[in-house]
Amino acid sequence: MAKGRSFGAKLAHEATNEGKVMCSVCKTEIKKVKLVKSKKSKSGTWAPKYAFVDMCKCNEKEILSGNV
Repeated sequence: MAKGRSFGAKLAHEATNEGKVMCSVCKTEIKKVKLVKSKKSKSGTWAPKYAFVDMCKCNEKEILSGNV
């Protein structure tokens, strides 16, 4: 069984930048976000289209508004 971590240990781990990809412009963490859009097939039916994009504070408003 795995060893449990205290709440303080989890907060200390989150505060570090170890293993995180940082944006060089806004200095925030770049996160992968899955976008789901709808596309129309040749037969006229609708199907989901999945795409992964990198999101940080620089492009957060564009992505969340659906302009990507």
